Amino acid sequence: MPICRHSIASSPRQRREAAIVRLSDYVVQRRSAPRAANDNRRSRLAPVWPWAMVAAAAPAVTAALILTRLI
Repeated sequence: MPICRHSIASSPRQRREAAIVRLSDYVVQRRSAPRAANDNRRSRLAPVWPWAMVAAAAPAVTAALILTRLI
């Protein structure tokens, strides 16, 4: 009676390939490329300085309005 050395079940190598999880399957939006230190292009974000000026001027404007009401 000959001995059969061939496996009937699927090989483990095929199962491992099917179980590979790749990050690219879950990434929705890619990261933007890094910018060089000497890159002078404008930022994609809105400028913050107008809001800083409004926040700095608000107390002065409020104090001026209070003083005008008192006089």
